[in-house]
Amino acid sequence: MERILHQIPFLRLSAALAMGIILGRVFLINQCILLLFIVLTLLGLYWINRIYTFYLVVYFGAGVHLLFILTGMFIFTRYNRKPCFFQSGEFCATVCEMMQEKPNSYETVLHIQAVKMDDTLFRSDEKVTAWFEKAEKARNLVPGDVVMFTPTPWYIKNDHNPYEFNYQNYLARRKIFRQVYLPCDRWSKSRLHSGFSLVLHSERIRKQMIEVYREHIPDQKVVNILSALTLGYKRGLGRDTKQTFSTAGAMHVLAVSGLHTGIIFLMLSWLLGFMKKQRSGRWLFILLVLVALWSFAFLTGLSPSVKRSATMFSFVVIGQGIKKRSNIYNTLAASAFLLLLINPNDLYEVGFQLSYAAVFGIVFLQEVMNRFFYFKNSILRYVSGLLTVTTSAQVITFPLIAYYFHQFPIYSWLSNLIVIPAVTILIPLGISLLLFHWIPALTTLLSHGIVFILHPMVHFLEEIEKLPFSIVELSFSKMEFVFLMCLLLSILLFIKTTKVFYLKAVLFFFFFMTSSSLSIKIYNLYRREIIIYNYPDQQIVHLISGRENYLVSPDSIHCTEMAWRMVDQTVRALCLDEPFFIQANSTYGDSRILLKNGFIFFEGRSIYLGDDKGPDSLIPEIRIGPYPQKYAECSPLQGRKIISTLKYTDRFSTQCDSIFFLDKEGAFREKW
Repeated sequence: MERILHQIPFLRLSAALAMGIILGRVFLINQCILLLFIVLTLLGLYWINRIYTFYLVVYFGAGVHLLFILTGMFIFTRYNRKPCFFQSGEFCATVCEMMQEKPNSYETVLHIQAVKMDDTLFRSDEKVTAWFEKAEKARNLVPGDVVMFTPTPWYIKNDHNPYEFNYQNYLARRKIFRQVYLPCDRWSKSRLHSGFSLVLHSERIRKQMIEVYREHIPDQKVVNILSALTLGYKRGLGRDTKQTFSTAGAMHVLAVSGLHTGIIFLMLSWLLGFMKKQRSGRWLFILLVLVALWSFAFLTGLSPSVKRSATMFSFVVIGQGIKKRSNIYNTLAASAFLLLLINPNDLYEVGFQLSYAAVFGIVFLQEVMNRFFYFKNSILRYVSGLLTVTTSAQVITFPLIAYYFHQFPIYSWLSNLIVIPAVTILIPLGISLLLFHWIPALTTLLSHGIVFILHPMVHFLEEIEKLPFSIVELSFSKMEFVFLMCLLLSILLFIKTTKVFYLKAVLFFFFFMTSSSLSIKIYNLYRREIIIYNYPDQQIVHLISGRENYLVSPDSIHCTEMAWRMVDQTVRALCLDEPFFIQANSTYGDSRILLKNGFIFFEGRSIYLGDDKGPDSLIPEIRIGPYPQKYAECSPLQGRKIISTLKYTDRFSTQCDSIFFLDKEGAFREKW
């Protein structure tokens, strides 16, 4: 094992840097203090190097690792500095992304560069999510346009409902902390021009290319899928299309990443492979491939996933081109090290984790699987190669997919047999259409070819979506996830080294994972919980007893997509049965619950759901309603749990400290 690690020096450096990034997120330490520790560590390493002896090897290695841990903490702290948030004034901002059409607005990202207050101009450097009122002048905005607006952006916050997607952290990793809504009369387009930006220039070119697709392909659904495949523009995809690709296990083809960059790399290797036979040609090959890879990244908007894959393949191309004995794992670790130095937040991106896990799985497991599945027939060998590639990637990414998305597509191996060859053809066709759209005959041929391939591919995925058990619902706790990752790592190390120690580790982690899973399942069987969701304009009470659960609400939540998705996240995370919905003003009773006149009696708990005080003869343990609108002094309700659906205000907080405001504190949860 020690010998293997010596062949992958960047693995240890990347691990130390990643550990520093994690510690930098947990412990908020001043940058100056971190910089001081880095300087002291460098001085210590210099001193050890001056008096270097064999006995100091361990201390030198520990010092190097400490240096990169401190570096990780420093770059994370520095990268995530919050900008200055101006609370008033006239904001001057640049449009950063293409307008995405919503039902009642246009959404984009604005980069605020200056704020005017009292005839004084202040510099700013803040990104905000912006929604423009749906109008023609907003639709015509393009990346690079400068707008002036007066509404003050407000801070983005989560609803703090159980198991919800942490949208606040997701945007914070992209340095977006506020959002703003702009009615037509509160903003205007400026005559100012934004400075040159490679990303903005890329966005403008990508918008023009999408217009080329729309001009020559009449089917809008085909245009949206092709834009995602070749240009990485997924914002035009409908929810049904995303659901189909996700259920069939082909969602990865819609996110331009390693697969697409790999196809470009293989095409160039096939076309320009003859150059590698001579020394001068080899360097020209490296140059042309690097230019092509990063040009493709530029055309796709320089998204993080494309930059990751382009960086990985750049390291591979350079390593192969100079004919040095390079270790592929060291190449992957070096690319990850560079990316984390540039953007430490990448470590927390699911795409970053899945990308490197998938590539590692393909590199490590495909060679092992090919030993058992080798066919002389070229067709069988091709099919076997596709299966081993997809299976290798799935085995390694399975824990991450199950943990983050609580599901796993069973038939992805089948869908990839068709989708990957189709995408391998569609990407060159789509790029050719962009390059030669000025030739009418060729344009017609290319557009018909794209439609001819895309329609059957989508139909095939729709049929896979209809197959039974196409999606398996899974839920892992953090502890189960850690044990599963350790178990998988132990299996891989045993395959690599065949040492008994790793076999024992496999049994050890398997025992603890199954024990942890069993204890959680037993606990869930006896779970009794009340959840009152933080959802505007609707009271939603979720009552859980084991796997059975009830939803009580004045209005049906099935007709509200957002509300149903909020409840569904809890159901999937806790592995509950299908919820039973009860109208709040109805009468219902069974062995676990009784609902009558707004009162809910559930597993020894009493709840009153209404906007009035209710009868004095029945005093519930929990009251839910727009309190304290009618009972501002709270005297009739003191000593009880009051869940208020009103918006939190200081006036209410000073008079009724015992009231639980959903708007302020998020969902109310009680277990017993």
